[in-house]
Amino acid sequence: MKFEEKEWPVQNAIKTTKGDGRFHLAVFADPECPWCKRFVNETYSKLNDVTVYWFICPVLGDASKVKGAAILGSKDPAKAWLEWEDKEVNPTGHVKAADVKILDENVALSEKLGVETVPAVFLKNGEGPFGFMTALELISKIEQYD
Repeated sequence: MKFEEKEWPVQNAIKTTKGDGRFHLAVFADPECPWCKRFVNETYSKLNDVTVYWFICPVLGDASKVKGAAILGSKDPAKAWLEWEDKEVNPTGHVKAADVKILDENVALSEKLGVETVPAVFLKNGEGPFGFMTALELISKIEQYD
């Protein structure tokens, strides 16, 4: 199923931008997922000129949901997300019902899209979901479909 950028519920995502941000990605990720951490550390860290909409998708249990809500409830959710994924700095945000609702909506969306594993990457033209890949593999996908 295609998931084009115009369909992305960006209000439910954490937005990060590197460089000029011209390449857009939607990524479903779980805060407790080791492959998601690897994606941030080994793939995202090597990308340039990218805007990523991170849809926190707590599919690995209650700890993921609590951590995800704390990240969304942080003063700077993008910073909290990247610091947790990169350095395991615990988020300091308070868990709020509105943030839990966003997480539930992200999980429901991932299920509707047929996402079976995280990270799940979608390109702006709707191609995906692609699982974990190296920066070179992702750049190749972007160049192929963008």
